[in-house]
Amino acid sequence: MSDRSLKFKSDSLIAFNEEHWQKMNYNTGCYEKRFLSSKNNYRDAELERQRAYLLRNKSLMNLEKLLVDFETRFKENGGTVLWARDAEDARDMIWELVNKRDIHGVARTNSTALDEIEINDYLKLKRVPLYETSVARFILKAADQSSYHPVFPTINLSKEEINGILNERYKLKLGSTSKQMVNFIRHQINQDIKKAQVCLTGASFLLSDVGGVVLTENEGNIVKSCAEARIHIVVAGIDKVISSMEDLSILLPLTSAHATGKEMTAVNTIISGPAKNSDGKCQTVVILLDNGRTDLLGNEVIRQSLSCIQCGACVSVCPIYKNIGGITYGTPYIGPIGTVMAPLMYGLKEFQHFTTLCSLCGRCSEVCPVKIPIQDLMIENRRIIAEKRIGDAKYEALMKSMIGHCKSRKKMDCPQWLKKLEYKQLVNKSAFTKRFMPEFAPKSFNQKTKE
Repeated sequence: MSDRSLKFKSDSLIAFNEEHWQKMNYNTGCYEKRFLSSKNNYRDAELERQRAYLLRNKSLMNLEKLLVDFETRFKENGGTVLWARDAEDARDMIWELVNKRDIHGVARTNSTALDEIEINDYLKLKRVPLYETSVARFILKAADQSSYHPVFPTINLSKEEINGILNERYKLKLGSTSKQMVNFIRHQINQDIKKAQVCLTGASFLLSDVGGVVLTENEGNIVKSCAEARIHIVVAGIDKVISSMEDLSILLPLTSAHATGKEMTAVNTIISGPAKNSDGKCQTVVILLDNGRTDLLGNEVIRQSLSCIQCGACVSVCPIYKNIGGITYGTPYIGPIGTVMAPLMYGLKEFQHFTTLCSLCGRCSEVCPVKIPIQDLMIENRRIIAEKRIGDAKYEALMKSMIGHCKSRKKMDCPQWLKKLEYKQLVNKSAFTKRFMPEFAPKSFNQKTKE
């Protein structure tokens, strides 16, 4: 069993925490109500999902051309495009840009791509001050915690817990209302934005036809950060590119409805390069990140996962996620789509346990706005692991032994005490530390039938 698997096994015990379970189910339940309400905005929601599915698949099929077109047009607009093979490449590129200009502060937004390259830890190691521009991430930084959800990073925290975190770190009075806490955080973020000379963002989409970067948000802090910064660095996966600005009329409303249950996000921005009147003082750089995505594209079945628009809908409805939470996964990509992508992006051997994090209930596929058949992709991952014989040797030996028992009438009819002894020897003692294992019956079904 890999180190990742052992850590997951330890962290997943939070599923048996009653308080955690109640908070997660309450918050995800609120999301589901808003989402069901947002579907009423569509005359035919299924038709819109089908259109989005076709658009994203068309983009993946023409990815090479679209990326080259985006690079050409973005450079024509005065921007810079860099290509990163992996997370280390991307971090080095960012450090070169930051170090070259003697930058003393970096602001970052809520972005899975930035989490993927572990930029927070890297800048901390380089002793560069990092400021969060998202209210939720500001709270997480104060609590020294990781994101729990791609759209709602603090979904695991109650209002009282957040108040306690702000009281301990910033001496905000206990018993503050939600409005008071948000206003306090916004004031702090505004002060931090003024100190930052670099703005780090992800991208919702990349537009190949105009060479634009699409940024969506509900708080307006991304636009503020970009306006204040001397350098705007965008880190985006190569899968984010789409063919035309017209595609946004379908993709943006669907993303908003499935992410937050709203008709449209509050602020939608398209950045096509540095300001024209900056006289070269401002710079806009897009880092196109591969980091295993090319390997995903090589698999004709799994490549569908790259159609994901990071709305977080599949995460919010997943029964596994509701129990074990977001940190347990140990990767930026969590929930159903994460369990499909992570093993192939980061290594099947290290993340083979991800293939067990699915009950195949199909809710993720039902809710996905771009119709990714996630449970089918999960089955494909299981097939790959079985074919390559990447698995837990002890578990496989146990399964073979149990199959042998079930096929043998003589072994099935053996005495109760012998079954108990064999069970203790074969099954890992920790398998049922939190669950009740029923006792073996004194007599088998066959014996009772004969009697």
